[in-house]
Amino acid sequence: MERQMERRRESEPLVMDTMVEGLWKFRDGERQKNKTLPRVLKGKDFPWVQNAQTYYHGFIRPGLMNRLKTGAIYTMMIAEQMVFPAHKSGRHRHYYEAIFYTIDGEGYEIHDGKRWEWATGDVMTVPTFCIHQHFNSRQDKPAHFLFSTPNLAEFMGVGLIEQMEINENYRIPEGAEPFYNHQGEMLGYRTQDGQVLSIGRDEETQKLMEEKRAEPFEGPAKDTYDYYLKLLPDQTKWRDEVPHVIKDKDRPWENTKFGKLKYFVSPAFPGGLLLYDCFVQEIPPGSRSGKHRHVSEEVHFILEGNGYDVHDGVRHDWEKGDLVCIPVNTAHQHFNADPRHPAKYVAIQSRLYHYIGHGGFEHMENAPEYKG
Repeated sequence: MERQMERRRESEPLVMDTMVEGLWKFRDGERQKNKTLPRVLKGKDFPWVQNAQTYYHGFIRPGLMNRLKTGAIYTMMIAEQMVFPAHKSGRHRHYYEAIFYTIDGEGYEIHDGKRWEWATGDVMTVPTFCIHQHFNSRQDKPAHFLFSTPNLAEFMGVGLIEQMEINENYRIPEGAEPFYNHQGEMLGYRTQDGQVLSIGRDEETQKLMEEKRAEPFEGPAKDTYDYYLKLLPDQTKWRDEVPHVIKDKDRPWENTKFGKLKYFVSPAFPGGLLLYDCFVQEIPPGSRSGKHRHVSEEVHFILEGNGYDVHDGVRHDWEKGDLVCIPVNTAHQHFNADPRHPAKYVAIQSRLYHYIGHGGFEHMENAPEYKG
């Protein structure tokens, strides 16, 4: 017995892993924060600011540190962007895709050297890794866009931007000292208190971007590894060939259970985006949409009219220029409060949730005008 006891291992000390308990605490904190955030963000409350691309006011700002700061949205950065009359935005590219709905204006895009015309009501899609720039053709008025990129870049390790040309209206702070590269391009500036801020082309980022090459692949894939060798040039070809501007006049209105809809971006037809759906809805005077729920987050920018939403039984009033935030898994319905004029909004919905098995809608009530 003594020899057996000598060979028996002593019991291991109990070590507590509090990770799960910590996640519960984090979840509860996020839930409480969501309840305090407004569902309707007033456009007039957000100042116009500049960056290397153009001027904008950011409803939902990018980056992990900024999420849940202004609205209950996790996966999308949302801003209204402006390009001055007869001017252009900064030219750049990044790993993540982007979407622009033209609130008003007329102009064109240059995407990877190819020109795409746009006008009020059109949607510009910027596929991943595409070099892009906006040009305002109007001499008398600025162009305005509702703009979104996925708010996941830093989380995924692809938050790089290759800045090739700075917004031509960019102004450095008074008293700051700009610095340039050997080609005379401004790379940034040094403030009066010694802080150095970079805004232009960065050689290291440029090198990282250029290392993503698509070598030609001839014939079919012979094995699983070949599948991945072929995938990169296939994706490059797809990016070049998909439509980059979806024209308002080319998309049909549909009479649906949810109301009168016009879809611009959807997996139901070819397009240049993988992480977004986008549609416009028009609600007749004094009427309402259908009622439904989906896991995907969604935002609405009010183009015309005034009214209110009901989210899980709670009313939220809105007017032209506002952004409405619809959080994950929220039952929602939209009401036009004007008895004489229609209301209209553009919706951007995150399609990311579809890829983790949570796509589709749970329909609860038909729009009054629906004729099945």
